[in-house]
Amino acid sequence: MKRNLFHNMLVRVSILVFAVFCIVSFVVIRLRQNDYMAQAEALRQEIDQISEHINELQAELDRPFDSEYVAEVAHEKLGLRFPQEIVFYSGDDN
Repeated sequence: MKRNLFHNMLVRVSILVFAVFCIVSFVVIRLRQNDYMAQAEALRQEIDQISEHINELQAELDRPFDSEYVAEVAHEKLGLRFPQEIVFYSGDDN
């Protein structure tokens, strides 16, 4: 009788331990899944930003190389001005 009672108790404790293990494993897996989903969304946003930047660069490459483009680059990137342009300098550092 005592042996049978001990056997029943051992089975019940084993089932309880297994159930707790399954619940803890499930919670850990869900938390990891949430982390991975957040990382995936951040990477999707980064991909979108990089794709937009690539499209802007491609549009710049596809632009015709004419005198208007050369004048714009000289004006914006090199700071050159046409002789008829009047340039005003202010005392601000901006």
